[in-house]
This record gives sequence, structure tokens and C-alpha cells, in this order.
Amino acid sequence: MPTANARSERLNMRVSPEALATIREAAAAQQQDVSAFVLGAAMEHAREVLLRDRVIHLTPRELDQVDAALDGEPQVIPELAALIAAVRRETPQHGKKELTSH
Repeated sequence: MPTANARSERLNMRVSPEALATIREAAAAQQQDVSAFVLGAAMEHAREVLLRDRVIHLTPRELDQVDAALDGEPQVIPELAALIAAVRRETPQHGKKELTSH
């Protein structure tokens, strides 16, 4: 059974001799091979990009609006309630036991 860290995919790229020399030097300074160094740097940058992309940044005014909405009375939005009800009807409920009469 493959583990979460199993490496089954390949990534190939062409780089200039200067770029490769710089990467090799940096990898050696970190006591890593080139593949481990490049993968580590790429993953670190990928995580930063995804974090910036997924985090919501609000201005103070927007934050006040969110706080006010959360502090207010809940409001039912009929269209949303209907959509939720439809999804619940169509989605099997795992873990729910149906009662049967004997």
C-alpha cells in the first residue's frame, strides 16, 4: 500500500548552466542533493502562494461589517434554505440509522 510520501511522479525541467551551478551550490550549502533542495524550495513557495490565495484580507471597514452581520439576528434566505433542503434529500446520510418497527 503506497504511503502518503510515496514518490511516483516525475518533474523535469531545463535550466541554464548558471542556474544549475547556483542551485547546486545552494543545495550543497544546505547539505542536500539537488532534487531535495529544489523540491523543498518549490514546495515552500507553493505553500506561500496558496496561503496568500486562500486567506481573505479585510479592511477595517469590511471587518466591522462582518462583525455586525455575525452579531445580528440570523436571517433565513429562502433560496439558500431550499437548496440546502434539496441537497439533504439527495445526499445519503452516513451514520444515520433508520428506525424500523417490528
